[in-house]
Amino acid sequence: MPFMSGLAASWSLKPLGPHGVTQALCAVLLAVLVTMNVVLGKWLQGSGSPPQSPPLNQYLHCYRCLLETEELGCLLGSDTCLTPLGSTCVTLHIKNSSGFNVMVSDCRNKEQMVDCSYTRASPVFGFWIFYQCCFLDFCNNPKNRKNTMH
Repeated sequence: MPFMSGLAASWSLKPLGPHGVTQALCAVLLAVLVTMNVVLGKWLQGSGSPPQSPPLNQYLHCYRCLLETEELGCLLGSDTCLTPLGSTCVTLHIKNSSGFNVMVSDCRNKEQMVDCSYTRASPVFGFWIFYQCCFLDFCNNPKNRKNTMH
């Protein structure tokens, strides 16, 4: 008899109905779209040349995760990002009315701070995106998020 522990034990393998499959596919598509926007937006804004190595005390250090849930933690791309002082750390919550919540955490430069504490409808019907920003090193880390996110 197989025994599962840890995260595997909490996963449900019951079949999803047509509505559940559609909702899961929409959620994955939305997470991919948001992740591409975050990653490609930074790449397109850059000059294309590799960054210089400036002193680290001139930067805000943020937690980066491209796909995260509260139950399972970071599922894709756990890392640290740096942004110039005066910028922000951000966590985007992708939610729907049935309690689905996926997060994307990253750095935001000054020009992108207009998104802070902003809720908007997503391109996928029934979902919305809520931005939370903070301004201290690693303030968007899951351990610090509840105390530091505005």
